[in-house]
Amino acid sequence: MLVIAVLNTKGGVGKTTLTTCLAVRAAGDGTTALCDLDPQLSLSSWHERRGSPDNPDLLKGAKRASSAIDGLEDGTYDFVFIDGPPGALRVTEDAIETAHFVVLPIRASGLDLEAAQDAIQLCRDLDRPFMLVLNDVGTHDKRLLENARELLSNWGVPVADTAIGHRVQYINAMTSGRTGPEKDAKAADEINGLWAEIKKATKKLAKARARS
Repeated sequence: MLVIAVLNTKGGVGKTTLTTCLAVRAAGDGTTALCDLDPQLSLSSWHERRGSPDNPDLLKGAKRASSAIDGLEDGTYDFVFIDGPPGALRVTEDAIETAHFVVLPIRASGLDLEAAQDAIQLCRDLDRPFMLVLNDVGTHDKRLLENARELLSNWGVPVADTAIGHRVQYINAMTSGRTGPEKDAKAADEINGLWAEIKKATKKLAKARARS
């Protein structure tokens, strides 16, 4: 079972939307579940609108990632995606400790990059592998994207090659329990690319653990 946490202590960076997209994509590769730790329960509401499909499933009632995952039998799911809350450092810290891999979506702005420092530092302090994803990138944000990548490279922070664009399909699909990739081919290409990067990174980590 691979547990992936989608986290950022800053709100409004697209955590829930990205979680739904990745989980639905992962469901094509194996049994998948969602864990909603945001008090607003946006992920749970999306799942209800989707119609409670067999895949992905929704883990209900947990307020901490550790309690949700510890309650699962080994092999119950192939993938579990944790959608974390903004702020709530203790909940975020617990999610990072529980996850095998952390995805940190951020926007390519100076304020967002600065705000991501808390989550980045938590991953480093807890020795948890992570990857930043530049999210909601507009068609005219090429310079912002380049500057963000350069700054993050200087910080020694791993960043996904795949950036997620600002597409209305990502937003509109959420209202009907769908995902952007189910509505738009370009969005599908982005999520497919990002999922491939995540799988590659986690397989590399698994091999490294097996050798140690």
